[in-house]
Amino acid sequence: MKFKLLMITILSLILLSGCNKPISHDSIAQQGQRKSEIKVNQKRWQGRLEKVKVIDQPNFKKAFTTVPNGYDDESMSLQSLKNANQFVVKGQIVNLNSMIGRPLAPETKATIYIEKIISGDKSLENKTIKTVFAGGFARVRDLYSSFGINNPQEVVYYPSETFPIPKIGTQVIMGIKKFRPENIGQKKLYKRFNLNTNNFYTINNPETTFWVKSHHKYKLNNPAFYQEKSQYKFKNIYKLTNRFNQNRI
Repeated sequence: MKFKLLMITILSLILLSGCNKPISHDSIAQQGQRKSEIKVNQKRWQGRLEKVKVIDQPNFKKAFTTVPNGYDDESMSLQSLKNANQFVVKGQIVNLNSMIGRPLAPETKATIYIEKIISGDKSLENKTIKTVFAGGFARVRDLYSSFGINNPQEVVYYPSETFPIPKIGTQVIMGIKKFRPENIGQKKLYKRFNLNTNNFYTINNPETTFWVKSHHKYKLNNPAFYQEKSQYKFKNIYKLTNRFNQNRI
């Protein structure tokens, strides 16, 4: 009987040691590596931003900083957000890469580390994915207007009014789905930037249901939600935002 108890104790200790030790060390190592990577990427991206002209038109910004007409606040809830998305995730932006050559509508490729799956298949947790953000670096020739710039080859930074690109290192909450190209042309376009059905996830409704963490609190990324008229009009999405900040997910 004593021998049996001794064997059970030894086996338990072996299993406990085998389960805990690698997970703990791997987690710490990965976090440190990711932190270093983010720091390097932040410096690189900021350095590039400082060298180009930013297309900034105050009148244009005022007219286009809006909440899309299709947004329905009455039906907004955590459950409806889950129902509308293949995945709802909490993640961190690890890197941003320009997509120069993307015509008419500039985009930026983003690498996101998935910290938590709020809803959907858990297989993405602790993995990195690729997605795209509206706006970014572009040659003048690829924009719909030259904005008074004579050299069509000049690279500028073109921001989106309803989707300011979050900084590298920012934590985000968003709804995503696996990329399914609508046609051959779209598939070829994204293939140029090494985006495909294996690594690319598109953001669902980025202008309405995309949150960024700022000063230790999540807030909606679209600045239109923080106009005075919007704060009274869209109460449910503010309730959901408060829920994220109370970590009730």
